[in-house]
Amino acid sequence: MLIGLSGGSDSVALVFLLRELAENGGFSVAGVAHLNHQLRSSSGDDEAFCRELAERLHLRIVVESADVKGYARSRNLSVEDAARRIRYNFLESSADALGADRIAVGHTQDDQAETFLLKLMRGAGLTGLAGIYPQRGRVIRPLLDVSRADLRRHLSEHGERWIEDETNADLENPRNRIRHVVLAELDAAAGGPTRPAIARAAGLMREDGQWLDELAEERYRALAAVGPDGVTFDASAIAAEPLAIRRRVLLRALRAGAGDREIALDHVEAVMAVLGGTCRGADVPGGRVELRRGKLVLIQQKPATK
Repeated sequence: MLIGLSGGSDSVALVFLLRELAENGGFSVAGVAHLNHQLRSSSGDDEAFCRELAERLHLRIVVESADVKGYARSRNLSVEDAARRIRYNFLESSADALGADRIAVGHTQDDQAETFLLKLMRGAGLTGLAGIYPQRGRVIRPLLDVSRADLRRHLSEHGERWIEDETNADLENPRNRIRHVVLAELDAAAGGPTRPAIARAAGLMREDGQWLDELAEERYRALAAVGPDGVTFDASAIAAEPLAIRRRVLLRALRAGAGDREIALDHVEAVMAVLGGTCRGADVPGGRVELRRGKLVLIQQKPATK
């Protein structure tokens, strides 16, 4: 198992907990991986801390640096989204380098609650409100049911330290405002901690969302005609699907042609408008959608030739 190590309390606690659990057999810790995002002047201190910790614990470590801001600009992404993409690509390559079958990252119950509220504010559906998944591919999140406070208490009791990210105090960042202001107000209104209940709600939505996603995948395979130029549906057949399935099938088709571009609800709604006949066509990431003689056609954009 490879462990993603940022230097923060969550990932540091994860390293110690998994090392302890590994002593009982069943898995071993292949090493840790640290990505220097170059987003803060103190990022070099984070890297030095992670190297020192790995050396003290006799763990192999993979370290890389990335120009996250440059990547975000070149692909018209938010810095947060760019950092996430680069980080998981780095973790996957690091796992390959160290021969790891699983990649453990330190998301907590707090992260789950924050993500749920962020998605709720953005009007997400079941898939978005499902929040952070316990497992995606070989990435696992063993701490999703554990609070950050408990992890910090555990580290303090064992005399271990961690790195504080000073940007976490910036309330201009929506996640930080939810963490420090919104959740505190919710706790006060409820008369106790609300993170466990919010995380439980995310889990329930994840179960429902996964079932709908599986059903939509089956319908996509039955309805979609995939060709070299894109995807075609019989318009009447796709229109007859229940709305929740129809949206998911169209989202699946859009993602198939979008490459690494982001697909948002607005893009799905644009395709729905074409299907409903309220507009003749719509440009979407990676292509265009049109209604042609009873067929809904998602035309994939061809790469530019030199």
